[in-house]
Amino acid sequence: MSENSRDKLDQALTALEHALSFEDKVKADAFYFGGIAKAFETAIEYAWKYFRGESINAGFEVASPREAIKLAATIGIIDELDLWLGFLKTRNIAVHDYIGLPQDEYLEQIKLFATCAKKIKTPV
Repeated sequence: MSENSRDKLDQALTALEHALSFEDKVKADAFYFGGIAKAFETAIEYAWKYFRGESINAGFEVASPREAIKLAATIGIIDELDLWLGFLKTRNIAVHDYIGLPQDEYLEQIKLFATCAKKIKTPV
């Protein structure tokens, strides 16, 4: 399970990096912002699902994305627990609040996520 979910996570992170390469076009055309936002949402979904799979492999039960992120820190897959919980919160606000976050703030969170996601470790 974890091999396939890691592959999907890696693909989603590659897509996010590609989407972020169009950041300079965001102010001129909202289409680019939408693409970046969707790539972020997809990447964070695959991240917590990867965390869930690895946590289950380590013998834990996982009931939610938040719990999967906490357990990822517990088993050493991620180091920055508070940042990761913040990424999940940002994603939830952006998806469920139709007014949304300010575009600049959301982009900064997405770029920080992309940086932190590069540090995801493979469990031993």
